[in-house]
Amino acid sequence: MQQLWLLKLTWNEILPSELSQQWEAFIDTLQYLETISMPRCVLLTSVKSIIVQGFADVSSKAYGAVVYIFKLCSKQGKQEVNYSAVKSRVAPLKMIIPRLELAACLLVKFTNKVLAALKERVDSVKLWTYSSIALSWINTSPHLLKTFVANRVSQIQQLSKDFQWRHISSECNPADALSRGLDAKTLAACEIWWSGPGSSTLDISTQDAVEIPIISSDKLYCAELKTVSKVTLTTHNSDFFEHLLNLINDFQKLIRILAFIFRFIYNCVDMTRKQVFFQQRSLTEQKVGYLKSF
Repeated sequence: MQQLWLLKLTWNEILPSELSQQWEAFIDTLQYLETISMPRCVLLTSVKSIIVQGFADVSSKAYGAVVYIFKLCSKQGKQEVNYSAVKSRVAPLKMIIPRLELAACLLVKFTNKVLAALKERVDSVKLWTYSSIALSWINTSPHLLKTFVANRVSQIQQLSKDFQWRHISSECNPADALSRGLDAKTLAACEIWWSGPGSSTLDISTQDAVEIPIISSDKLYCAELKTVSKVTLTTHNSDFFEHLLNLINDFQKLIRILAFIFRFIYNCVDMTRKQVFFQQRSLTEQKVGYLKSF
């Protein structure tokens, strides 16, 4: 589908020979779908604990998510894994992989739909992705990120408050099959796709992993951080009277200027305004006040 977009073919045009051969080979493998069988019963009445685990992955071709239900049966003491739900999309042509990884991390919306359908008490929810950059964005406050990433991170954080995010290698990630794409024959034989990351008796406790710290030195991570503008303010301390003396060399004029200044201050704080002309007493007060300041 993505290759057809790149070629900009219309619906009634003949496919190039290479794409036509790929399509015919895909059709030939559909017969293997008959060999696939899945148990319809997901939850039993004797279930002791339930853990929901979601996996996301991305490539330049596609991205998607798959959700499994890990359950411990109380009677047999056996751990079982059920393939629950899956969703995939063709990758946009002009979006970088880390952003696509973040879009895949919106599997949290998909996981919430699965939880709503279960209507059972779930002990924990774990979400896994291969992208360390996407995990770093998820652990970053949205206000520090640019709009595109910030909007998605905010949504992910709100929807996964009670969930655990973890990193998983590509080899152990069942969603890797979504991003790479498999024909029906390969899909039918893909054990990790049908049983999750391990056998059906996988010990759930072994899947715990250390949370990935924010990789602040990564260029792709830093590219989505907002630019912080820094303003440098330089202050110069100067004495008002000293500055006034440098401007005025007439003592009487200096006293009158000071009188005007103090009258202005007085009139600002007192409703009773003083008269326009200065009295000799007020000028004398300014002289005394000025001399006391030295």
